[in-house]
Amino acid sequence: MYVGNPTKSKKMKQYIPALAQSPLFRYIKPQEIEMLLGCLRPKIRHFNKNDNVLAEGKALDRFGILLSGKLQIVQYDYFGNRTILSSLYPVQLFAEAFAYVDAKFPLTVEVCEKSTVLFLDSTKCARTCQRRCLFHTEIAYNLLHILARKNVNLTQKIECMSQRTTREKLLTFLSLQALAKGSNEFEIPYNRQELADYLGVDRSAMAAEISKLRKEGKLESKKNKFKLLKGRSSLEI
Repeated sequence: MYVGNPTKSKKMKQYIPALAQSPLFRYIKPQEIEMLLGCLRPKIRHFNKNDNVLAEGKALDRFGILLSGKLQIVQYDYFGNRTILSSLYPVQLFAEAFAYVDAKFPLTVEVCEKSTVLFLDSTKCARTCQRRCLFHTEIAYNLLHILARKNVNLTQKIECMSQRTTREKLLTFLSLQALAKGSNEFEIPYNRQELADYLGVDRSAMAAEISKLRKEGKLESKKNKFKLLKGRSSLEI
């Protein structure tokens, strides 16, 4: 059972089903998660829309798991221009890489809608506890897998950003989404402004390119839903 304050234990227990869906606790049973929380020094925080969960320049010794709501990881340049690096949905982790390095967090985690976040002690997650339980070791492996996957996602973002024109960036992004979903029909996790921020392009210019692609018969779109119409030929840029 969870070791610590009984009231806190009862509050934490309600989040076990959500945590069981998190990639950090993959292959770990709910009752084992409950035991693990006694080792990981968990802290629950609630946030309202437009709050900052983490601010740029903060030194971290914990990382977060989004339990409910939606967050975005964004970056601001010197002039205040905003670039979305990723959107976060329930059971996804964030800031885990920076919780293990001696460097200040260079990004901002913003709240898109009312959210609940669980913060875990990074040191406790990386080291086995005194009980040396096998499922504690599993967390370290899962964490490595998560970091590797995010490195792949970052590589894909760089691929999009390295394209020269708005059209090329847009088609590269849509191509990667289609390949990831294994279908020419898919939803993206961004609205139009968020997609423009993600790609680092002007929203009006991007909207014009989407309109051109529709007229050319290369895609259909409605809000965040897209359908590529000509197979791989429609992805040529």
